[in-house]
Amino acid sequence: MNSSESGPTSGAPSSSGPQESSPAPAAAPKKPSLLLPAIKLLLAGGLLYYVFSTKINAESKKELHGIFLESPFALMIAVAAFSSQLFIGAQRLRLLLRPQGVQLKYLNALRLTYLGAFFDTFMVTSVGGDAIKAIYLARETPKGRKLEAVSVLLLDRLLGLLGLLTLMVAMTLLHYQQLSADKDIQPLLKWLFLAPAFFLTGTGMLLSGRVYNSVPMQFMLKKMPLGQTVDRAYGSLQKFRNLPHILLLGWLLSICVHFFGVICGYALVNGMGETHGFGKFLVAWFICNFVVSFAPAAGIGVGQAVYDPIFLKIADVKHGWVLATAVQATSIMAKSPGLIAWLASREQAPVSGSDPQTVSGDAKGETRA
Repeated sequence: MNSSESGPTSGAPSSSGPQESSPAPAAAPKKPSLLLPAIKLLLAGGLLYYVFSTKINAESKKELHGIFLESPFALMIAVAAFSSQLFIGAQRLRLLLRPQGVQLKYLNALRLTYLGAFFDTFMVTSVGGDAIKAIYLARETPKGRKLEAVSVLLLDRLLGLLGLLTLMVAMTLLHYQQLSADKDIQPLLKWLFLAPAFFLTGTGMLLSGRVYNSVPMQFMLKKMPLGQTVDRAYGSLQKFRNLPHILLLGWLLSICVHFFGVICGYALVNGMGETHGFGKFLVAWFICNFVVSFAPAAGIGVGQAVYDPIFLKIADVKHGWVLATAVQATSIMAKSPGLIAWLASREQAPVSGSDPQTVSGDAKGETRA
């Protein structure tokens, strides 16, 4: 804010009218609360301590040793497969940005994808990798298109989940008779179909003109905080219902992403020395990855707690927590270029100018990266 004001100077009363009161000093920005990150760290640490203190035995130590020291080829395949997911994810992002009038070069999209993936792993606050990606995506977007571009990240995440759930349902149907014969697995089967139905319905509602134009939705958008900004972002996604070929291609790319995830997981489980049926492994893999996709900090701690019982029940893998640990280590190795991407992004100057109703939502509509 410019400090010079027209009018009388300090200490000399004005003879032409009442003196303007000086503006109140700006309130100091609130310090971010450390409570939530501390709780998440304690939860992850507690889960890791529980798993490691109760599950480590000679056999699991041998499996850990086998993955990280005796199977370099399997580990290399896993890292390469995980990296391939990021390369495909970058192309999916570019695909979804085009209808919003944003043409992003592939290398820029790849840098943003690595950036988001890196912070998905290493951030323990409530702000995830998508939020960080949104900030830097806004910097790459022309003025007037920033909010529309950032809104695509929601659709990008939904298509990713639908790709994962599609493969999970396909594998469940393929092995349904075998799975339903197991009394321990029977109670889980309905959720393997309800979860995909829920997300498919949610995506359909997001792109539904009838839902968007309904009286309750429009009333809520007018009354809710930042309703105008939400309305603009929500409205910008409506054009995708007239672009089914874009949605179909995005969904197919998501399936390819998770296909390489399967290669990563199966390479690691073979590095452990486990040889089990591929079908049951896939069902357990998709369930665990779906659950962990909602956990903070790449599911560290949560992954160990979830993989162990699910892989034991469904795929007869005794030490699922070993696989979870190997997956997390592979993830960190594959996502480490994201640190370089972040450092490179910090060197760039923020985009100048302002864009009304951008993601920052401040009074002047300026976007600060």
